[in-house]
Amino acid sequence: MDKSLNNNQNKQDICEERNEGNVQAQESGTNIVINTNRLWYGMNSTVSAFLATAYDEQCNKIDSMEGYFLEPKTNYDEATIANHDKAILYGSYNVVPRQYNWQRYKWYVDKVPGRTGIAIHRGTDGNDTKGCLMPGKEFYYDENTKDYKIKHSRNKEKELFDFFDKYGQNGIKINISI
Repeated sequence: MDKSLNNNQNKQDICEERNEGNVQAQESGTNIVINTNRLWYGMNSTVSAFLATAYDEQCNKIDSMEGYFLEPKTNYDEATIANHDKAILYGSYNVVPRQYNWQRYKWYVDKVPGRTGIAIHRGTDGNDTKGCLMPGKEFYYDENTKDYKIKHSRNKEKELFDFFDKYGQNGIKINISI
C-alpha cells in the first residue's frame, strides 16, 4: 500500500475520531473548512452565514472567522446549468487558487456540477455575483428592490483571503447547506 495514502487515511481516521464523526470536521489534508448555511432569500439574491475554521495537523481548531456570502437567487432546478446566474447547488466543494492567467479572481469554488468560474469576490448586490460568492461583514434587505445587499465586502474579502493564505496550504473545503 502507498505509504502516503496510509498516512492520510490514518490522519482522516484520527480527525473523525477526535471530532466524533462530525460531518463538518476536517477532512484529510484540509486546513480550512467553511460551513455556510443559506438563511435569507430575496427576489434575485441569497444570503448565507458562514464560519471558516482553520485546523492544525492534529485536527485541533486554531482559528476561525465568520461573515456572510451573497449569491444570486436560489433555484435548484437551474443550479447546474451553465450561465444561469443562480446560486450554486448545495454540497461540498474545494476552494482553489487561480490556476490560469485569464482568470480574474484569486479564489474559485472547484468542480461545481455543470458550472465553471465560480469565484469568491467582492461586490454589493445580486447583479455583481454572476453566480459567484461575495463575502461581507453585514447585509441588509432593500425594500425598493426586494433583494438583499452585502456591506463591507472589500474588507471581508481581504480578511477571508488573508485567512486562506495563512492557513489553507493543505486545502480549503466549503460545505454549503440549506
